[in-house]
Amino acid sequence: MARTMDEVLDQYYESWLGLDAVYEKWAARYGITFNMLNILTLLDGQAEPAAQSELCRRLHLSKQTVASVIDSLEKRGMAVRRVSEEDRRSRVVCLTEAGSAFAREISTALRRFELDALARLSAEERAALVDTTHKLWRSMADALAQQETGESAP
Repeated sequence: MARTMDEVLDQYYESWLGLDAVYEKWAARYGITFNMLNILTLLDGQAEPAAQSELCRRLHLSKQTVASVIDSLEKRGMAVRRVSEEDRRSRVVCLTEAGSAFAREISTALRRFELDALARLSAEERAALVDTTHKLWRSMADALAQQETGESAP
């Protein structure tokens, strides 16, 4: 029996919120939040310090959320804010030595965890997951843009 659009959406919500909960629980094992995990792993993969605006853009988070997470990381001695050498009006976020070591540790552990979970899916399921998730993201972004401009759907 085919699922209705409402049933599909309900199952999508359950999956989305379930994934969020798994990542929160995983991050909590290391004494951090999911947003801290995202910022630490992003900064770990960067050769240069990142502007707070870049963190917002790349992680799709608000300025307030990023500022709050950076505040928490600074209090823990894992990150510092500095004035950008390229644009004196901008501030960049740098990991401290302790922050870099911790970010490397959790980035490696998270990658292992995610690869283990993905390995439980077939190659076809992995491809379908990524392709469909990307299409849904683009569809939702397009629908939002249309709502914001007042255009009607195609």
